[in-house]
Amino acid sequence: MTRTVAGLAARAPRPRWSAPAGRLIGFLAIAAVLTACEGGGSGQSGGAFTFLTVDGFSLTPGNFVSTVPSSTAPGTATSACVTLRNTLKNPTVTASTALDNIVVQSYTLTITSLAGGNLGGPFTLGTAVIVPAGNIANGVTSNNTSTFAVLLVPAGSKGSPGTVANVLIKFRGRDGRGSSVQAEGAVSVIFTSGLDADSNCGTSTGTGGGTTGGTTGTTGTTGTTQ
Repeated sequence: MTRTVAGLAARAPRPRWSAPAGRLIGFLAIAAVLTACEGGGSGQSGGAFTFLTVDGFSLTPGNFVSTVPSSTAPGTATSACVTLRNTLKNPTVTASTALDNIVVQSYTLTITSLAGGNLGGPFTLGTAVIVPAGNIANGVTSNNTSTFAVLLVPAGSKGSPGTVANVLIKFRGRDGRGSSVQAEGAVSVIFTSGLDADSNCGTSTGTGGGTTGGTTGTTGTTGTTQ
């Protein structure tokens, strides 16, 4: 009986793997081991080490407003100041360097009447404004903002008297490593008849300069990195 069972076992068909299949199985086994040995990453997405955000819009730097008056004269443009902030993702872990400075290269504005309809655009304007990474002391960052002029309503895109429009502005730029960053903010513009002059940015501060134009707006949303 023992010899019979042994003989049957010897004659039982054995699985045969072709050479390519065998190599594939070996590769998968090694990959599984390497994956099991890997630790968790930082969870940081994107290549940039910083966030670009919009603090707010103003007619006088530092005095943020939510709405801005604009004349209805078709041949004039309306502008305002915007304050952008450069924030390190991990200010308590890494100190800022020149590579963390952000250069804003362009911004795009879209003007939408609250009564319905687009007042023109979107309009994209080039600029070259440095938003510095600033200084870090005891985990607190300072000198990391720039205020400059932006266009809100170009000539030829004015609404009728009493019209209220929403102006959405999206800023795009890169840090010193070449990683792209962006942020956006929204603003309300009220078209008013009888204004002697359009709103504008009284003074620019911070590092770098910007294009002219723009009215004030609400505080912007947190920017994204790519």
